[in-house]
Amino acid sequence: MTAGTRSIIVRYCISMALAVIVIVIAVILGDYGPWYFSWLLGSGFMILVAVSGAVLLDAQDEAAAKLLAAQRQEARQETG
Repeated sequence: MTAGTRSIIVRYCISMALAVIVIVIAVILGDYGPWYFSWLLGSGFMILVAVSGAVLLDAQDEAAAKLLAAQRQEARQETG
């Protein structure tokens, strides 16, 4: 995991913690708390699904690049 990825994860966790605090205050102060809470959970899960898809795509691209490099090296050895 790179430093940039860690930074993004830390910022995401801080933002989610701040959102939870704000939602708790909204629940205490008003009637719309449950709606905001479900919005928070839905948004968080939607972001996690999107990030998971991006990680899987990156892993697939990396595996395909390694396979292509191995095939090219094998072809060079056969012709050389």
